[in-house]
Amino acid sequence: MAKHEIFVKSEPELSSEEITKRIREIVNGYDADGSSSGYDATPIFTVKEFAKELQVSVHTVRYYDKEHLFPYVQRTEGNERMFSRADLAYGKMIICLRGLGLSIRDCHMFILHTMEGDGTVTERLNMLLVLQNQLKKEIAELNTALSDLQFKIRYYSYLNDIVYFEKESGNYENKNRGTLRNLHEFILRQKNMLPEQPQSQTKESKPE
Repeated sequence: MAKHEIFVKSEPELSSEEITKRIREIVNGYDADGSSSGYDATPIFTVKEFAKELQVSVHTVRYYDKEHLFPYVQRTEGNERMFSRADLAYGKMIICLRGLGLSIRDCHMFILHTMEGDGTVTERLNMLLVLQNQLKKEIAELNTALSDLQFKIRYYSYLNDIVYFEKESGNYENKNRGTLRNLHEFILRQKNMLPEQPQSQTKESKPE
């Protein structure tokens, strides 16, 4: 799960408020029935039921509703939120995009483009491609960190076995074999033993 928000440079002249206004205009117009989602916009879910359907907390639902990410949500006479299957469809999409790090503002834009129909499929594709490139970069960084961690684990596992054997046999003596310098030298030796891959192959290889 991304630790920061990913922003896509799409129609930067539009603020979140302006995007939300356009979404409301569409919902109050030709898309009142939820046709852009392909699902019924009739309110049927309470907050708790909706959270259960999305498999998130009630707090998360309320937060996203406050950010206007559920286009068809309505209020009862008692001011309680009610959600539709259309909201559920958009909600699942937003949970996915937010989980991958897409910003609230760009989630608004994605909803708007979806409502606008097939004419904005290029815009949506470009947003997803930006997100994909950012995630590939993060995956590469995580793989590098994982590789370093695995070398450290290998060294300490090796040293742990030696120390355990020495303690069991009564021959243990602190020789400072766990110093950072020894660890560093071990990692360098291990890395030097790995076969080098051609540069072109390294660039094209996909993270596992």
